[in-house]
Amino acid sequence: MRGRSLRFILFLMVAVTLSALVYGYAFSNNNSFVGSSIDEQFPVPAEARKSDVPFSNPGVVYVRYNMKGIEEKESIPDFYANEIRKWGWKEDKEEQVGALRVFVKDGKTMNVTTHSGFFTLFTKKSTAVAGAPRAAVSKPQSPPKQ
Repeated sequence: MRGRSLRFILFLMVAVTLSALVYGYAFSNNNSFVGSSIDEQFPVPAEARKSDVPFSNPGVVYVRYNMKGIEEKESIPDFYANEIRKWGWKEDKEEQVGALRVFVKDGKTMNVTTHSGFFTLFTKKSTAVAGAPRAAVSKPQSPPKQ
């Protein structure tokens, strides 16, 4: 019986390690970011693709980005959350609910929700920067000045 428990624990440890490696590998090529289409000061992984999904609230600017490997239950991958912080955004953990994460910078608020295969950004219309350029910014470069 003890040998069976030991094998199970060993199997579980190997499974967790492999899962972490696969998850890390899936996001290891994410080394460049661009400004989002609603605020150029908020980073989006360059591999994320904006999709046109209608949103009917006139006071809110909303954008959806398709991205492989992102999951609602995992929330924002660590590499992405770290990059958001590097760009000067602070997380407002009191406003966080489920898959919703809230970031603030210079009086602006950006809401991020994760889903299976995509994530969304939304903010009040008055704080959005319409038509923000999507010039690539590689990870080694400095984030935008505050």
